[in-house]
Amino acid sequence: MGYSGYSYSALTQAEFYKAEAELIRFGERLAHSPSAKYLQDTLLAIDAIFAIRMSHDMTLPAVPLITAFDLSNGKYRGDAEQGIRMQRPEFRLPDDCLNAALQAIHYMQAIEWASAVSRQDAAITMETVLHLHEILLSGKTGDNRYHGFRSNFLPHKKGSDPTAIPLEISDLCAFASSEAYSPLGQASIIHWAFERIVPFDTMIDRTGLILAFMPMFRRGLFASGYMAPICWGASIGREYRRKLKDSSRIDRPPGKGEDLREHWAVYNAQNTYLSVVVADSFLAEAEKLSAKWRSQNLRIPAHSALDKLLDLLLGNPGLSTIRAAELIGKSYGATNEAIRQLARAGIVREVAVDGRERIFVCGQSAAMITDFVESLVKKGDEAESSGVRC
Repeated sequence: MGYSGYSYSALTQAEFYKAEAELIRFGERLAHSPSAKYLQDTLLAIDAIFAIRMSHDMTLPAVPLITAFDLSNGKYRGDAEQGIRMQRPEFRLPDDCLNAALQAIHYMQAIEWASAVSRQDAAITMETVLHLHEILLSGKTGDNRYHGFRSNFLPHKKGSDPTAIPLEISDLCAFASSEAYSPLGQASIIHWAFERIVPFDTMIDRTGLILAFMPMFRRGLFASGYMAPICWGASIGREYRRKLKDSSRIDRPPGKGEDLREHWAVYNAQNTYLSVVVADSFLAEAEKLSAKWRSQNLRIPAHSALDKLLDLLLGNPGLSTIRAAELIGKSYGATNEAIRQLARAGIVREVAVDGRERIFVCGQSAAMITDFVESLVKKGDEAESSGVRC
């Protein structure tokens, strides 16, 4: 099946260009922000919270998710289950959301992997899709024994004939590796086609979503792997989104159904634009908190451990001294002394000594992140109940 013969309307293309231009400007703003690299995982966690919210009626607590992700990647080499299990009491996730938190961390790991592969400019292949699906199922510590495509027909929604899935996915991957459309136009077709094929029994939505992101990473819209929280907008009006996805699986004669594809494309473009608005507002909150800290009676030499810690703590509210030193690239001694200064200033407090690790919490940044996510949930709920897009 060819994917390059479709022409978007002028109005839809205008929505693409508006969102793409905002993503490019966002990347430029990040390049001039000294704290931006320490907020990358925080933005990704916010996106993951709403990726889970698209399919689960729950909102994961932001700070425990961030610390579990960091613990998984830092101390346990990507083992998300171990990272969650070994959470310290101050950050422990509630028992009723452990499975959803595991899915969220796998989503974050899949985004990281897709971003890294895309920056290497590797071609998108069927193996890419299988590996992406495996990370979403098992995390990056999975055994790489792919579960593979579904082998049965779907009972209620047509999808593709199971025997045709490998060829159809190969064709879609070839399209994903091309530059036939603007990045968002290409991404919309990829996600629409993936939902039509339904190649897996599980994780269809998230696999198709991240596959659609890959050309956007490849073509520079998510600068340096930064992920604006697109899933926040997608979590609003979930029933409408479900109808759009289901419509992709209905057989239509050639030339029919383009209106629905246009609706899907506009929906994606508007969500992308909203994601930059959300990310910008979060960065603005972080900058206000940073300015407050730096206005205190602290001597902060440029590029010192203290200088870097003030940036790091904006997005990482709970860290050990060892992990903080690793992240800012400073010695343990210099980091430990800087943390002592922050403790005296009331910016962090010590909560535990775990073996050689002294654990500190920054309550102000934790509150900022928690309040920000809660405000997004409230705003989304109000928009959904009123039927108005944010």
